[in-house]
Amino acid sequence: MLNVRLPRGTRLGLTSRETTAGELFSPGQALTMPPYQRSYSWGEKEALDLLGDLRDAAESNEIHFIGAIVVVKDDEGESFEIVDGQQRLTTLTILLAVLRDLETDPEAAATIHSLIGDTGRPMLSEEARWRLTLNHIDGPFFRAMIQEQGATAQSTDEAGESESQRRMTRNASAFHRVLGNLTAAEREALTDTIINGCAIVRVTVADRDAGYKVFRVLNDRGKEPNAHDIIKTEIFERAGFSVAEADKQSRRWAEHEALLGGSAFDDLLRQMRFTFDRSNRGDLVSGFRKAPLGKIPPMQFLEETLPTYVSAYDKVARADVDGSPDADLIRDRLYQLHYLDHQTWKAPAIHYLAMRGENSKDALDFFKGLERLGYLLQLVVPNRDQRNKRYRKVIETLDARGRDNFYGRNGSLAVSKDDRRRVHERLRGRFATFTQRRAMVLRLNAAMEGGQTVPPGADATVEHVLPRNPGKESHWFKVWPDEKSRRELCDTLGNLVLLPRSINEAADTLTYQDKLRLYFSNNGSAHFSLTQAIEDEHTWTPEVVSRRSNQLADILCRDWGYDK
Repeated sequence: MLNVRLPRGTRLGLTSRETTAGELFSPGQALTMPPYQRSYSWGEKEALDLLGDLRDAAESNEIHFIGAIVVVKDDEGESFEIVDGQQRLTTLTILLAVLRDLETDPEAAATIHSLIGDTGRPMLSEEARWRLTLNHIDGPFFRAMIQEQGATAQSTDEAGESESQRRMTRNASAFHRVLGNLTAAEREALTDTIINGCAIVRVTVADRDAGYKVFRVLNDRGKEPNAHDIIKTEIFERAGFSVAEADKQSRRWAEHEALLGGSAFDDLLRQMRFTFDRSNRGDLVSGFRKAPLGKIPPMQFLEETLPTYVSAYDKVARADVDGSPDADLIRDRLYQLHYLDHQTWKAPAIHYLAMRGENSKDALDFFKGLERLGYLLQLVVPNRDQRNKRYRKVIETLDARGRDNFYGRNGSLAVSKDDRRRVHERLRGRFATFTQRRAMVLRLNAAMEGGQTVPPGADATVEHVLPRNPGKESHWFKVWPDEKSRRELCDTLGNLVLLPRSINEAADTLTYQDKLRLYFSNNGSAHFSLTQAIEDEHTWTPEVVSRRSNQLADILCRDWGYDK
């Protein structure tokens, strides 16, 4: 059932008994989330898998066992904190709420709602009125969008400010799609199975300390639920927090997660680990334990380091540097960095903002240099370890606080003569991957005369003027009869332009003259300087593409200052 290994001498006071979902959610029962619990993480697949198992049990009139949950009685003795089982219990509550809101019989709907809350008893405390209470960030949303009567009939797939909240409404919508196609009798049988035929083993531990130990072991085994959850428990354990302090710090941690989102929070921790751990060996959790946790005391990390890096990560992710007098120019460089096919550049970018802030006098020079280095590494340093070494050198220069080391001989942001030569040659070659083509075309658009930096997510797609796969009878074979030329030049910069998606899809394998008319009709490409530059090209031949590739390579090299 549970395979939990703890140090000898540990006394958990474990008791267990078999129960049903109906008993677990019966009046008088209150389940809450402890401060160290993760946010709701089940996606549509997991939710529909659970629904499928319950439907099978309903059709065969069998018991469905959903496993064990672990709870601990809270200090006031009014509710039970969930140590393990949050995802299943939250999903069961969403499922019950949807069944309630689809029910046309008021008496039956009230019966189902009694498994969710006692809304008719206003004298009860908020937690006592509801069977399940989530954390302070997701709890109010869960009440309004799921638990309140009729709530799931109104919610939308994308409602919510955090990813965990959006998962709740997406899963509710998924349940509505499936259950809405069932007959009333089928829904009634499913409801009865959830209430009376859903078997659970309820394990109770003696106190919160024991619950915390169980949680830590459960979340250190097997697949990581979220790296930041495990790291949080590690920090709290090292700090030896009281219950009150754990509650306070958990609220702050949850606010960081809500600001960035779960996956972005994990990414921040990866970037911090890269910044502080020079060895970069092992997985994220083990590496993070070594550095920064091995170098920074827990309270200092939570009160000073983490908030500073969360803010810096948020600024880098949104390119929000409005505190800088050069905000627009720095924002352009951050957007251009976001185009790259690798993400390690984030570590020095975040570290710079965390240490110096966006209003530092050399901020613009730094982000110009980092953007130039990022493209250099994408273009001519495919080895990840070598890339990491170059980015780590930037971080070490920041730690040394020596600006001259950025740009002096062998400086971490300096570009050697050999680097410039290799970049110049690479820019004239083929770009075989979609990510690299898109990065280079967007970067070129910003470097063109009158060009602009295109924000990530904008409607800007890469178009091959000479199509990559023209049909067998295509006229392109007459203009480009040599297969070698088609193969070598199709994915070069000279053959690429930027277009809105709808125009790109319409252009496809049209003739060059038809493409020109489409590109420039209704100013469809007016805001892409890279595309405007071909308006006066009356033919599209290998000679045109080769010449254009050379011209574009020169433009980029000048923009990066390689001619100085």
